[in-house]
Amino acid sequence: MNEEFGLIYDQYVTKIYRFIVLKVSSHEVAEDLCSEVFVRALNEFQKTEIENAQAFLYQIARHIVVDYYREKVRFQM
Repeated sequence: MNEEFGLIYDQYVTKIYRFIVLKVSSHEVAEDLCSEVFVRALNEFQKTEIENAQAFLYQIARHIVVDYYREKVRFQM
């Protein structure tokens, strides 16, 4: 499982990072959020079989970006 996930990571890390950096406009924040995507994905991959890894990773990335902006707004108030 870890070897399989390592291959998925290698294949998609750059794509997910680019997706996130376009949304948050900060390389540092994008790096942090990208690592969070793969931590969450690894946890899910260990629990269940995922049919479409790419779609699953982008879904997690979208949710993490939304969560990031929710937190950002909350702390600005």
